[in-house]
Amino acid sequence: MSVSTASSQAQARVPSPGTAGHDSSRLVESDIASAAARVRGAESIGPGADRMAEALARVFELWRDRDYARRREAIAAIARAAGYSVAMLESSIDALLKPFTIEALKSLAARISSSGGGDRPRTVGFIAAGNVAGAGMHEIAIALVAGAGVVVKTASAEPVFFAEFARTLAEIDRDAAARIEVFNWSRARADLTAALIANCDQVVAYGDDLTIESLHNRRNVIGFGSRVSAAVVAPGVTDSRRIDTVVERLARDVVLFEQLGCLSLHQVFVVSRTGDAARGLAIRMSAALERMGKSMPPAKIPLRDAVEIRAVRERARWRRIAGEPVELFEGDRLEWRVVFEPSSARDDSFNVSPGFRTVYVTGVRDLGEFRDRIAAVAGRIEAMAVAGDESEAAEIGATVGSIGIPYVCAPGEMQSPPLDWRHGGGGFFDMMVGAR
Repeated sequence: MSVSTASSQAQARVPSPGTAGHDSSRLVESDIASAAARVRGAESIGPGADRMAEALARVFELWRDRDYARRREAIAAIARAAGYSVAMLESSIDALLKPFTIEALKSLAARISSSGGGDRPRTVGFIAAGNVAGAGMHEIAIALVAGAGVVVKTASAEPVFFAEFARTLAEIDRDAAARIEVFNWSRARADLTAALIANCDQVVAYGDDLTIESLHNRRNVIGFGSRVSAAVVAPGVTDSRRIDTVVERLARDVVLFEQLGCLSLHQVFVVSRTGDAARGLAIRMSAALERMGKSMPPAKIPLRDAVEIRAVRERARWRRIAGEPVELFEGDRLEWRVVFEPSSARDDSFNVSPGFRTVYVTGVRDLGEFRDRIAAVAGRIEAMAVAGDESEAAEIGATVGSIGIPYVCAPGEMQSPPLDWRHGGGGFFDMMVGAR
């Protein structure tokens, strides 16, 4: 899946030493080496964990304000380049920034300070993905609070967010901002990517599996490849008094970031002996997605993704014609799709949608069947939203936790994992903060 690219070779905006604004067409390998050396050197004069946490908290506070000029301009630029609606991006960025409170950042700083961590990497490079604005913010914040210098390579498809965020940090605390530099170059500049890897102690790469695979032989690279998320709805919340609230929140989890990130909802499992509750939820989900299309208009879908979406529609229709108990609900002009499958329809363990508001609703007879469905693909699932009464939620939480799903949350909270989220299993978190 991809978003529309703003430019294959995005140009710099406002030069600002120590933060961002590097003209990618003029970059050479020595520029990346020099940047890594600068942010490493800033460690000796830069703020400690507490001061960095406070500086970042002030930045996040500004960015949570929808009227903050730098945020407003960044969102407008990203929306134009990617074909997104501003309203959808506003809500998505709200969700992204929600966990970065002063309390959470100070707690992280205290944990880092108490753990010692003399063997932490002093420089961390980040290869950002272009599908979700701000993806990687958790790891960047953790690295900065942990005392590392940070060099960020933004994606050609999205060169705006981190550059503007770094500029805000420079306005708040110039010493803190000396520990981060933001560049933009295209995927074709393999020389610059190699220089980033060679000059940073550790590199964190985001992107599709092919991108991560291309870097697999680099000993200092941690890759966050393609992952997806799901939800399970237990009988305790399927009554008419509660189900509409659950569905509205699940629909929000589908819509935010146009369903293109690792925390985006692809499939909802509904525990139902007869399948009636699952079909009812699919109908309600359709209505919720239709409503959200008014308040958060859908994106302009790139051609390749539109082809994949049409294929999903046609498969569902042909399966229905072939006698399978499958139903397709859809909006006008590819605005949204819900594919409903009762538990007897197929034996597939998990369905990954092409994004852009395409979601599967699947019935399962009981929690045992749900566990069987997801166990084989647990390594690909990053988050699970759980809806049920107190005992059901506890049982489901224990089930998904035991098979290694890093983030379990309530519906509507999938894009807001806590600062100590063990993304991808927690390897980077443990390296920077200290193992549990």
